[in-house]
Amino acid sequence: MDFEPVTLDRIGEFHALADALIEGEIASAEDIARVQGWTQRSLHMRVWNGTPDGFVASIPLSEKGVSALLAGEFGFANARRDWVCGLDEKAAALLSWGLAGRTPHAQAAALRALLVGWRGFYSDVRVYARARTTEGQALMRRLGFEECARPDGVNPLYGSTGFPDKLGAMLLRHSILGDWEAPR
Repeated sequence: MDFEPVTLDRIGEFHALADALIEGEIASAEDIARVQGWTQRSLHMRVWNGTPDGFVASIPLSEKGVSALLAGEFGFANARRDWVCGLDEKAAALLSWGLAGRTPHAQAAALRALLVGWRGFYSDVRVYARARTTEGQALMRRLGFEECARPDGVNPLYGSTGFPDKLGAMLLRHSILGDWEAPR
């Protein structure tokens, strides 16, 4: 899979990759670095043949962070320390801010990385996400997410309804967490 945590000295590379792959405006490199500094686990990037080609950005949220997200207040630019969780803090939810890849292979790897993190570290919390594209909305449905709010009054916020076992079984047959266990 080869996704590695993004260190602060690689934020520029991460930001350039996200800017190239995500439609519309994204947060500044400085704002992304600030949140990564607090969480130390939000950003992961894959480098393939010497070139960054995929990323996953998932932010562990505190209860206050969930409230801010549902109220339409949460974003990288205005994130507060008490809205996110550091390494030793228990997350109340996970915000999947984005995942993308330059190629279909990198896109599948990014989705697999999200699922590994979700199953391995956040299986007991709700995962939230937004979808900026038709493909993103289709992915939300495939992952079993449901529209749970429209914090800005326009764009839907999706929430997980449980781990997507069928898709997980297909993508996670073998992972860094060991062999996939079939649902019982």
